[in-house]
Amino acid sequence: MRIGILGGSFDPPHIGHLLVARQTRELARLDEVWLMPYFAHNWDPTVSPAFDRLSMTKLIEEKGIITSEEEIEKNEKSYTIDTVRRLKKHHASHEFYWIVGSDTLPEFRLWKEAEALAREVKFLVFPRNGHPLPKVLPQGFSQVASPDLVITNISSSVVRNRFTKRLSVVGLIAPPVLDYIKKHNLYQV
Repeated sequence: MRIGILGGSFDPPHIGHLLVARQTRELARLDEVWLMPYFAHNWDPTVSPAFDRLSMTKLIEEKGIITSEEEIEKNEKSYTIDTVRRLKKHHASHEFYWIVGSDTLPEFRLWKEAEALAREVKFLVFPRNGHPLPKVLPQGFSQVASPDLVITNISSSVVRNRFTKRLSVVGLIAPPVLDYIKKHNLYQV
């Protein structure tokens, strides 16, 4: 199977995650996209506990888009290179693609063993508003492109900021995620 991995904080998961997953799955002809919340990130702090982020991410699953507990189960910081190597070892028959937004390209060189990682897995770069793609992508990276591509600036931090300011998030997150947030009193709701 051809599997795309969309990693991130999912703090909270939002419609932008689904737009990226759905469109990348279609355009790159992937069998599935696995949404993979990390337990902890090396420079990007999370607001919600890992269990809550994982639970919310499971609420947005749909056909062909599922949640992976791979990094949460480790119960510690994960590095993409280590995750990719584990996935390839445990799912040797799958071909993996790591999905990133164009906003992550400038920081890719900071990732652990970035050059080795680019040889281990193919990267699919999804454009993000305000983060233009370079004219030439690094080796091992290809752009998710189509004239019909829907691009958004929705991010977890935008959603959290809207919660903080008591602004509506209707249409930005799925109703079951909003219900979970309210029930568990996340983001000062």
